[in-house]
Amino acid sequence: MYHGGHPKGPTIGKDVQIAKFAVGRYETNLLPPPPGGYTKTFGTGLREALSVVIQPNEGIPPSGNIGQATWDVLWPLLDDYHRWQYRVWTPPVIPKPNPVPDLGPLYYGGASVLSHSLTHNTDGSPELTRYYPAFDDGWIAGRTVLAVENLIVAAASGANPGEAFYGAGESKLAYWYGHLTSAPSVGTEFEKGQPVSRIYNQGEKSHVHLGIDARALANLTLLYGATGHGPDYTYGSPTVGVQLREALSL
Repeated sequence: MYHGGHPKGPTIGKDVQIAKFAVGRYETNLLPPPPGGYTKTFGTGLREALSVVIQPNEGIPPSGNIGQATWDVLWPLLDDYHRWQYRVWTPPVIPKPNPVPDLGPLYYGGASVLSHSLTHNTDGSPELTRYYPAFDDGWIAGRTVLAVENLIVAAASGANPGEAFYGAGESKLAYWYGHLTSAPSVGTEFEKGQPVSRIYNQGEKSHVHLGIDARALANLTLLYGATGHGPDYTYGSPTVGVQLREALSL
């Protein structure tokens, strides 16, 4: 158990409350119970009682934390009821944070990137073709294109037709934005939802192309198309969100 000054502290739980009861019995008025009873938070009162009195008296380094040596001193001070409480108590399960990045849409009112299935590869260099499977979205010339997460423009590129750029996401996902009216300068930073460009005019075929490289985040190349590896412009692979959740599940 750790006090608030420790990187892992403060510990909060039934075990702290039980430890306070034992400390209060070590010496008269060392840690008297407050009117509402002992709390479950490892506070300064408990820390000082341990580091100033109990640990020096018992020849224990005065860390103010409760390790096994300190607990061995406190255990005999507990009554049967508190020993029973400690034996049946289990630490609460703290849910692990969701490792999947909360990606936004490519345009105002659009669906999150996580909801899209990838449908084709990205034509270009061997690296683009192999590692940046993509989907098309937007479908209106001049429509504002958004940053799908906090990102920085990592490198310039080009599309046929229009402009393009590589983006490095805060999540470690990498992107290739293509078919834009203009490309922002290398080093430009965008926050999630901020405009990065507009869709290049291709008439009825106008769209923004987003290729996604997941190697740095999830150590995989995302699946696309009916088989996971094509054919281009077919559906059947899991959505980006499903693929990332499976790859990042712990």
